[in-house]
Amino acid sequence: MKKVLLLVLVFSLGIGLFNISYASGPVSIRMSNWLEMEAATQNIFKQMIAEFEKQNPKIKVETVGIPFNQYKDQVLIMNSSGDAPDVIMGNSQMMVAFNGAKALAPLKGLLSSTTIADIFPNNLQGTTFNGEVKAISWAPHPIALFYNKELFKQAGLDPEKPPATWEQMIDYAKKIAALGKDRGGNKIYGLAIASAKVAHAGTVFNGIIYSYGGYFLDKKGKVALNNSGTKEAFTFIKLMIDQGIAPAGIEQKDVRGLFAGGQVGMVFDGDMGRGAFRTISGKGTDFDQIMGVTIVPIGKTGASETVFTEHELAITQSSKHQKEAAALVEFLLSKKAMVMYHQDQAVLSARKSIAALPEMNEDDYMKVFNKQSETARPLPATNPMFDNAMLEMTKALERVTVGKEDVGKVLAETEAKIKALYQE
Repeated sequence: MKKVLLLVLVFSLGIGLFNISYASGPVSIRMSNWLEMEAATQNIFKQMIAEFEKQNPKIKVETVGIPFNQYKDQVLIMNSSGDAPDVIMGNSQMMVAFNGAKALAPLKGLLSSTTIADIFPNNLQGTTFNGEVKAISWAPHPIALFYNKELFKQAGLDPEKPPATWEQMIDYAKKIAALGKDRGGNKIYGLAIASAKVAHAGTVFNGIIYSYGGYFLDKKGKVALNNSGTKEAFTFIKLMIDQGIAPAGIEQKDVRGLFAGGQVGMVFDGDMGRGAFRTISGKGTDFDQIMGVTIVPIGKTGASETVFTEHELAITQSSKHQKEAAALVEFLLSKKAMVMYHQDQAVLSARKSIAALPEMNEDDYMKVFNKQSETARPLPATNPMFDNAMLEMTKALERVTVGKEDVGKVLAETEAKIKALYQE
């Protein structure tokens, strides 16, 4: 009888142990992204997720790939239908919209205080809403200045001495434009700045506004576009185009095409520019001999002023597995993941300790962008309607540069439109 009772007890404990083991099995979390939808990044993204799962066998990651041009709307739909992923990838413009939809969880208490404190202050500023850190910078893309060394030589400029000040940049641009045409009869421009059609042009133009001491938002966070610095920035691009120094009505893809084709002396672009120019030029790494890069010249503020766009990560408010989601975010921000990502895509890290690593500064190109990260400002994306506001900014640029309208009048009307969008 004792043996029977013992067997029953053992059998019962076995069932219990089996159930406990099953209950404590892998937790499944979901992460939305666009990296796996793009040929250039799909493999490294999968490798990073696989490495995380290897280090965290009790967490299974289901990735939700969404094409970039559909991404923001699809994530907002998922959130409103109660089907939000646990971890959201995004950029500055997207995250402000996700925050407006109350999709983001405060990260204090989820991510380690050490990780949060390691983020560059300017990057952290861009992911803080109403005093709460709601997203975290993953891969920042500061805008710097690229220049064509061959055109510098032809214009009598030292190809190893790029412009250090805004005034020098304008002077160099005039000298390069004075070359006239290339051997194929194509016009040569000194400088090219995107100013047409898409919100991206308005977004990046904020850096030029900052260089003139202007601003999009005032100190109270209210729209105040119609100020003297912004007027000077708009006047600058208008004069560059009127004098034939810069082309009118072009998008960033056109800017890249002109630079890669040797038709423009200087352009503003992010750290991904090198790869783009190598591909578009058809010269691969040989284009590196032609291309120079430096921090944005010092403007009226006495500093190298520019903006950064970036990939960001967030944890959703509705996630039932926020602890596991936080573990994934911590890993993607870690040295292991960032070095993997950098070696494959030359991305930067927003973490001070990682940005300083030799592995992240393997050549002068990366050193320039890590240096630029120290002074690049976050986009003034504080309202869910920011993308719409930047489209209005682009329309304003077109009115001034193509339509030849008065700068003051255009800015006053544009400010009123954006204030209406922001319900101010």
